[in-house]
Amino acid sequence: MTTARLAGKVVLVTGAGQAPGRQFAVRLAREGAGVIALDEGAPGPTGHPDLSSTVAVVESLGGRIVARDVDVRDPRALDAAVAVAAGRLGGLDAVVTSPVVTAPGSVEGIADEVWHGTLDRVLTGVWNTCRAALPHMADGGSITVVSSAAGLRGFAHLAHQAAAEHGVVGLVRSLAHELAPRAIRVNSVHPAGGPADPAVPAPPGSLVFDPAADTPEPSVATGDVSGTVVYLTSDDARLLTGLTVPVDAGLVPR
Repeated sequence: MTTARLAGKVVLVTGAGQAPGRQFAVRLAREGAGVIALDEGAPGPTGHPDLSSTVAVVESLGGRIVARDVDVRDPRALDAAVAVAAGRLGGLDAVVTSPVVTAPGSVEGIADEVWHGTLDRVLTGVWNTCRAALPHMADGGSITVVSSAAGLRGFAHLAHQAAAEHGVVGLVRSLAHELAPRAIRVNSVHPAGGPADPAVPAPPGSLVFDPAADTPEPSVATGDVSGTVVYLTSDDARLLTGLTVPVDAGLVPR
């Protein structure tokens, strides 16, 4: 382990079997945290997501990790998975939820099941994760919800994503007040543009920068987002809560 900024902490990461959740889990482990890695899907060398790869990387760093295949839309399964994992690692100090990207579509063209599916994965998934984690969380912990620029502004053909992510922002701000007596901080992070993995093309619906826009085209890498996540999870951010933190090089108007 190269640093110990998060030494002694246990952090739950959703979407940990794929980018960018895998990168969050690995970066948190490098900083000394034990990791509860959650994702949906059968892990395997060619599977997607692949929790086994995340486990292998974290263990190669000497880190502690417990992985569970679970759908965040299933609250009962999620409750059980978090309880078992927190018990194995000796508690839970922080939560990091990874973003969910949906395919674009017009208001007229999006099927009802896509609308409801987006709300379930983007908004209800965060709600379920927080509810599952809170009974096990230590006072003074943190919840960091990684979203996207669609949580702070509208995008054509991404009304379903923006609506769900704006709901996430409302949830984050409300939880920040509700959990303040326990000194549990709740913040959201809003990166913009580009694929999570530089070697992988951006999937349909990714929020990418327009080189013709007034804002110069920046390079927002997963490392930039991971660094923000680590900071908000660490005690250095002990006075920060209820914030929406853009990592976008000025894409969202202030």
